[in-house]
This record gives sequence, structure tokens and C-alpha cells, in this order.
Amino acid sequence: MERKEGAAKGAEEKAQWKLAKECDGDDGADAKDAWDDDSDAQDKWDLEVEAEWVTKLQDPNVGKIQRAMHPRGRKISDGLKINHMNMRCGETGKIKWQHDKFTKDMYDREQRAVVPRDILQCPSVSREINFTSVEEIRDFRLEQRVYFHGKCLEEWLFTFGYVIPNSTNSWQQTIEAAGPDSMLSADLISGHITIETGFYDADMLIAKTVFRIYYE
Repeated sequence: MERKEGAAKGAEEKAQWKLAKECDGDDGADAKDAWDDDSDAQDKWDLEVEAEWVTKLQDPNVGKIQRAMHPRGRKISDGLKINHMNMRCGETGKIKWQHDKFTKDMYDREQRAVVPRDILQCPSVSREINFTSVEEIRDFRLEQRVYFHGKCLEEWLFTFGYVIPNSTNSWQQTIEAAGPDSMLSADLISGHITIETGFYDADMLIAKTVFRIYYE
């Protein structure tokens, strides 16, 4: 069975964080109101917001590694195997990266992936995942989040649908690049980018993995 699709959306901006801070009654909104007529106090408020934003960027949150708590989700994860995965340039079809050594270890600890840096120049990337499932999965889908120094830069949502028990499937997805003006350099992000992948059957968690990406 083979499926193709793609989706992406951007992350929060600094202004949204500041607005959320200002709207949070438990974290200083009342104090801010009392300072409205005091420019020095307002400057102090802005500095506090800026400091919290910097702290948020440095948050060690890089995604969560997790196994299902629900017995059925755990049973699915026990019988779910990623056989191999590759990524191709969306324009040329040339393989840029492939991996065929996925193990159950990925459900317990952070994994490492070394990817050629020129993949960042591709306007789109076609990814193929080949997987086998012992169990039936009624509505198989992925949620992926890309973190850089604790900040979620992107979120990708992919839906496969029904998975036949004891079947091997090929799933293709297309990921559009953010554009050359929005791309960070490979030297800057190498080793600091993590990708959290959540495997779900509808809303039920199967497992979550985290890969740290290095560019060479």
C-alpha cells in the first residue's frame, strides 16, 4: 500500500509570546497596568518580557520520547517496525539521505541522524517511509515538530489512514521548504535541531521518538 501527502505550518512569533505574557494575569499583568503612566516602569516591563523570551529560546525542551500507556497503543508499538526511510530532492528525485537501521531503541533514547547539508537547498523534500505493522491501525497518522534550541520552528501533520494487520506499507510525504530567505545555515543549526515524531492511531498515542540532526 502506498500513500502520498504533505502539510506544514509555522511556529509562534516573538510578538505572540509578548502578547501572551501581557494577557497572563498571574505573571505580572496587574503590575503592568499599575505602571502604564510610568515610562521607566514600562521599560522595565519590556526588559522582563525580553528576558523571558530569551529564556524560552534556550529552553532545553527538544521533544519528548515516549511509549504508549494505553495497552492497545503499546501493543501496536510492539508490532510496528520502520524498515527503511529515505529523503529525496523534490525537484530531481535524487536520494539525499536514507536509513535502514531503525530499532526499538528509538522509543527509549534520542537518536542521531547525519544528513547532507545540501538538502537544505532543496525547494521541497520527498520522504518515503516503509513500515510493517503486525496490528491493525485504524487511523495511522504522524505529528512532527522541529525544535531549535527549545523553540518549535515548524509542525508537520501527516495522515496515512487504515493499516491492514500484518502488512508492509510505503508512505510518501512531501515537505515544502520555508524559502531561502527563511532558511538557517547548516553550520548554525547542526546538532541543535531535534525532530520529535509522534505516531498515533487517531488520537491514541502509539509512541514518540526524537532525532537530533547533524549536517555534513
